[in-house]
Amino acid sequence: MSPQQRTEMSHKERLLRQGMKHFYAYGYHGTTVDSVLAASGVPKGSFYHHFGSKEAFGKAVLNLYMQYQLNLLHKWIEQSDLPTPEKLTGYFDEMAGEFIKSGYQRACLAGKFSTEVSATSETFRVQLDSDLRDWRAFLVTALARGQERGDIRKDRSPEELADALLALMQGAFVIALSSRNEESLRAVSTTIPLLVGTSPAAM
Repeated sequence: MSPQQRTEMSHKERLLRQGMKHFYAYGYHGTTVDSVLAASGVPKGSFYHHFGSKEAFGKAVLNLYMQYQLNLLHKWIEQSDLPTPEKLTGYFDEMAGEFIKSGYQRACLAGKFSTEVSATSETFRVQLDSDLRDWRAFLVTALARGQERGDIRKDRSPEELADALLALMQGAFVIALSSRNEESLRAVSTTIPLLVGTSPAAM
């Protein structure tokens, strides 16, 4: 981070930005408050003033990440000129593109935290459950609208399709973190329309 960028951003913004980078790179347990402070150039007092603890900081970074995800999904859902399967595929493709661009480092922070801390931290588990419910609700809305316009299959409820779609996308990033295989992400992209789109059996 350049001196000019540090000047332009508040202490809280700098901490959140570096927290996002560190949690992606080292995980929750591998990230220390001191390492975030060193990278952000923020005094320790400011950290505890804004967040109070590492756990509260992690939850704040997770909130920031989920807001980004919901904004991105909303952007694609509101593209009225696209069929619903293309909206959902475009959303996944943009996430996958950012993941590949990061050198296969920045997948899904919610998924990363789910596997690392939800089993041992009830407060994190509750927040992650709430976040994933919000994510699912956005997908349910998009799929229900698609059923109304006739480009989403009707033999499954929007809720069932949203569960399957979310599991497919999350699983894709978990596998790609290890395999670093761009083809596996492309396979998911081509599977989304097959999963949710209309077919002779679903009409």
